[in-house]
Amino acid sequence: MKPSTIVIADSQNLYRIGLKSVIKKHFKNAQIRETNTKKDVLKWLKKEEINYLFLDPYNIKNFEIDEINTLNLAYPNCKIIIITCSHNELSEELLIRKIIKGYICKTNKELIFHEAISKIEENEEYVCNEILSKFFKNKVKNKCKAQYQLTERETEILKLIGQGKSGEQIANDLFISIHTFRTHRKNIMKKTNINSTSKLVVHAISNHLG
Repeated sequence: MKPSTIVIADSQNLYRIGLKSVIKKHFKNAQIRETNTKKDVLKWLKKEEINYLFLDPYNIKNFEIDEINTLNLAYPNCKIIIITCSHNELSEELLIRKIIKGYICKTNKELIFHEAISKIEENEEYVCNEILSKFFKNKVKNKCKAQYQLTERETEILKLIGQGKSGEQIANDLFISIHTFRTHRKNIMKKTNINSTSKLVVHAISNHLG
């Protein structure tokens, strides 16, 4: 079998060294290229067949997350795996549309990386638990906002209420007055049709907003 050609794209040198070590254990005789620039990624993709691209798009200068879709269309045989500590709704869109093969948080242990690579080798998608947790929390938060038409600030306050914080703590955290907090809480209770703070706490926790 022809050795895999792999690209690691990340601006953090120490992380690239660590990931390269993990990949070498998994892929025997793999050709591994490292870079911290978008230019190198594009050059190598055009020049040869890249089997795997391990990428932190948030850590590469001038790399836009939506460019990954363009890469996927241009190089469909290259399996793109995002490995990052960052996360946003654009990344979630890549997951939903199956544009990327893997999404792994950098804080995971080596065993998780081997498990992910094995799944991706078999042409399956892999998303680690940390990313899944963020993904579902965002979905619940957006659903809650849409359902009750909460503002960004009201959603933020509801989340802090779900964490068990007092009004004074929330006001301090958000740099607002206690009066402003109480006005927001009153509006939240009106929109959610909840008539007590204790029920509001239960509501936030049950919707995983804490």
